[in-house]
Amino acid sequence: MIRRLTVIFMIIAACVAAIVLPNNNATDTPPIFSAATRLGTPSIRQDERVITRTWLCAGSAASGPSSDGEYGGEVVVTNPTDAPITGVVTILTTEQDPVREQIVVEARSQLTVDIDALASARYASSYVEVSDSAASVEQRAIHPAGSAVSPCSNSTSSEWYFADGFTAESSEFRILLTNPYLTPAILNIGVSTEKGFRSPQNLDGYVIPPQSIRVLNIADAGFRDEKILAISVNATAGQIVAAKEQHFLGAGRLGYVLALGSPSMSDQWWFADGEKGTGMTETFMIFNPSDEQVSANVLILGLEDAVAPPATILTIPAHDVVAFNTSALVGMPEGLHGAVISSQSGDNLVVERILTRPAETSVVTSVVLGGQKGARSMRWSVPTSIKIAIEDALIVLNTSSVDAFVTVFSVGPGGEEPVPGLIDISLAANGIISIDLLDDLALGRALEIVGTQNLLVERRLGRTPTLSGRSGSLAIPG
Repeated sequence: MIRRLTVIFMIIAACVAAIVLPNNNATDTPPIFSAATRLGTPSIRQDERVITRTWLCAGSAASGPSSDGEYGGEVVVTNPTDAPITGVVTILTTEQDPVREQIVVEARSQLTVDIDALASARYASSYVEVSDSAASVEQRAIHPAGSAVSPCSNSTSSEWYFADGFTAESSEFRILLTNPYLTPAILNIGVSTEKGFRSPQNLDGYVIPPQSIRVLNIADAGFRDEKILAISVNATAGQIVAAKEQHFLGAGRLGYVLALGSPSMSDQWWFADGEKGTGMTETFMIFNPSDEQVSANVLILGLEDAVAPPATILTIPAHDVVAFNTSALVGMPEGLHGAVISSQSGDNLVVERILTRPAETSVVTSVVLGGQKGARSMRWSVPTSIKIAIEDALIVLNTSSVDAFVTVFSVGPGGEEPVPGLIDISLAANGIISIDLLDDLALGRALEIVGTQNLLVERRLGRTPTLSGRSGSLAIPG
């Protein structure tokens, strides 16, 4: 174990570029009305100086009920404080002017905004301005093939990346592009496949009008029947929010995904909910959008030295994506594991994990973008929790070299209350555990997962009451 932890932290240390020292002579700073965190994994960073904060949501279908099910979206605003939080939800569509809705979220409670009840359009996205930096905002996309939960973004960006695209056997892959500003955004979109990198003429100078959402069908843009497909979005004017919608229809994948892309490249990508078992397939899509070749380390975590495979070093050519299947690792044991994929040369990778598991007589595929280095935290929020008791609902990875204790708190009218049976759970250094949510106190409420060391937390959410299998999503670091 000591040897393995040494390897992990040598990799981490090699990726650290600078140390920021506190300024002991700093004077009082004036309050500011909004502040974005570093471009990367969405997070809750409470700051007493910040008066308001804006969350930008991915977007979803918004046409409502149909003969084959519902196509819609919800925004969930969570207030963990002991006072009401006010705000404004602005809904942007493909077909109408922005719709604005004033909201009030009572103390220690949640508010769900039904997007397709307020907007009449095929697709809609939103941004939420709230009066307290402690609030969090998530989106829930509703689709006949299953629901998908995604944290909303802390900020816009001039670049967005998607390591995994998939259009095999008529699977659907769309990019949702939202411009919340009053001036147009102009984009150049590059596509990497097994045949190499292309910058199609029809995707250069792609215009997103002010305060609107545009939906780009990647198959219709000339990329059908692709199993390996990555996307780079670069704005030459303006900034946007970019998300992807995937409906898997075959070639080993089934299910539905809607999630934000990555607004930046990173030198580390962390994952908690990896698994090997009968009928399961786990693949990391490792994308290098940069102009230089990259060496990447793939290290499996959460296993004892005796059974853990050694680190794998891969070469990722410029503007290329490499699929790494963990079943290829010699001696890889069945069960849970985590992973960290690291670059040896700085911020130049984007990594997503594709995990297909059995679900009754079929399978279901989840796709999760890893957490960047700065996402590891001692506190994680789960705003959108489950409403019925589920085993293995949370997967927690200890990313440190020190043993930890983990407690799950329920956020209710009286504040944070520890969930019975989920207090001071032991978690070994570099260890991984699954947590069942069975107690009534854990159901239908926001949760806080608090550890004594830095953690990474993923959740497994039910797809719909009638569909078996789980969708996957990171929790939100605090």
